[in-house]
Amino acid sequence: MKSSNALLLILTGAAVGAVAGLLLAPDEGAETRKKLMKKAKKYKKAMEDKISDYRKKASDYTEEAVSS
Repeated sequence: MKSSNALLLILTGAAVGAVAGLLLAPDEGAETRKKLMKKAKKYKKAMEDKISDYRKKASDYTEEAVSS
């Protein structure tokens, strides 16, 4: 699977999860928003980590190609 497809799947899953959470939320609005923000921060951190990993791999491949 290409990394762009994986990223799209992750973002789509996060959006679907957020919508489902809003529709099925048994908590009041303020509590629901707090939970959504917590999850959004978690997903943001995970995405930043993945992007960082991909950038490092790309840099490593570039250095390897240049030195060959």
